[in-house]
Amino acid sequence: MLVFVPLAPADLADWASSGARDVSGFAATPAFLESFSLSSPESEDADLTLLEVAGVSGLLEHGVRLVAVCEADAVESIPADFGAVSARRVRWKKVESLFADDEAGAAAATAAADAVAGTELDEAWESDAVVDLLRTTELLWHGSSEWEGLSH
Repeated sequence: MLVFVPLAPADLADWASSGARDVSGFAATPAFLESFSLSSPESEDADLTLLEVAGVSGLLEHGVRLVAVCEADAVESIPADFGAVSARRVRWKKVESLFADDEAGAAAATAAADAVAGTELDEAWESDAVVDLLRTTELLWHGSSEWEGLSH
């Protein structure tokens, strides 16, 4: 399954350098599909929503929106409604793409992070600051070979 993994820049560098790591992320689980009224785990809407969820989670945990998308055998975890999953020893070569903010998006993300600091994912997801961030910015696609430029 495709797993959207929020990372800190140092975690990205460690994963790319070490070759494998345990990951926690988000995937199109049955609970996720039901929560977001999505019909197919392979839909573009599911991928976009998972990318947004992982980005917000990364903002809460790391202060940045940096997401790796990888293929992994993952198991469901909490919060199930958001499609939380974990996987052990995922190899770097399974990373298909990376997503990160550009300079303007990073500034907007920092402001949103300040507004939702100390909240849980479900509360942050519903906040005006995060809704506005998701409506006005997009994460930019990068190939997995571009990890060094994103790990600073």
